[in-house]
Amino acid sequence: MRPDAEMSRAQGRLTRPASGAALVLCATGCDPVLNVAGSFFPAWMVSMLLGVGLTVAARYVLSATRLEPHLGPTTLIYTSLGLFLTVVAWLVLYRG
Repeated sequence: MRPDAEMSRAQGRLTRPASGAALVLCATGCDPVLNVAGSFFPAWMVSMLLGVGLTVAARYVLSATRLEPHLGPTTLIYTSLGLFLTVVAWLVLYRG
């Protein structure tokens, strides 16, 4: 194997983890934080709890109206609904 190829491969092994670590460190600094009873929580946790709660409430409504058997694959439906409601809660609460 050529020395140039070995050096290039070694540089690739070093730069990939370093660029990944830099991306993670930059992304963690953008998280809004809420003060709840003296403790600081990331805002995404509030949005996630709200999204899950709304999904559970939607399941009870769909079961009470007997529409749940007509939905299709319930695991896919409720996971998608939970993700959708979490993102909507994030946009409503923390947009701008």
